[in-house]
Amino acid sequence: MGYRSFLVHIDDSDQSDRRLAVAAQLARAFCGDLEGVYAVPTRELTPFTSAMLPDAVVDRRMRESGAAQERALQRFRAATAAAGLTAQNFSAPAGNPIDAAVLHTCYADIAIVGQPLTTDENAGFANDLVHALLLGSGRPVLLVPHFGDYPTIGATVLVAWKETRGSARAVCDALPFLKRAHKVVVMSVAQPGDNSVRESRSGLGIVGYLARHDIEAKLRHEVADDIDVGNLLLSRAADLSVDLIVMGAYSRTRLAEVVLGGVTRMMLQSMTVPVLMSY
Repeated sequence: MGYRSFLVHIDDSDQSDRRLAVAAQLARAFCGDLEGVYAVPTRELTPFTSAMLPDAVVDRRMRESGAAQERALQRFRAATAAAGLTAQNFSAPAGNPIDAAVLHTCYADIAIVGQPLTTDENAGFANDLVHALLLGSGRPVLLVPHFGDYPTIGATVLVAWKETRGSARAVCDALPFLKRAHKVVVMSVAQPGDNSVRESRSGLGIVGYLARHDIEAKLRHEVADDIDVGNLLLSRAADLSVDLIVMGAYSRTRLAEVVLGGVTRMMLQSMTVPVLMSY
């Protein structure tokens, strides 16, 4: 069992090369195909807009857009060639870029995107893209932090376990990584006052599930306030030299995540290692 098709989001940012390197590395490790999808905030010139602008402005915008896309294609080719990939494809779909990215992801096993960078001018677009892929593609999303190098991904994996749809889906989606991992740690975090017996049984249940897939996992049970769960996960990831966190997205509605905060939102803002999320 393994991933056979990878999709990586490509744009004009400096972070694009980091995602490309990770995607090419994984496609090679799993002997899979790699598709690069060029998706940037739409700058399409509608017929109405074109008619209102001087011809010189329209021509300049078209040239700039074409040049940016060509540079992205060359970076994609360089990354795939360096990884020795032969099964690869570059797409620059027309229309709404987020809708197009979601559609292409439906035909991949996993999508690789960048952590939204709040200081970037396209931060809103990047954030919307991540949420759209999580909620609309039906595929796991591997988020690559906007700093650091990741020569290995999935050697030591931390599974953030909670009895939710997202967590169960994430574990199942991550099985190809978990089967190849040298060490898997399942971390169950309860809030103060929670029934520790129930939490313990929950952790043992997921460890048993993984054992039936021939994956040996160690169980850690910890207690933390809901607001501190994300920080605790990142702290333990650093303690254990983790190079991949697996977790479910949105244990409550996205609106509640935005208004009240949540582990998903905190991870998107502060991740220090690649994170595989499923919804």
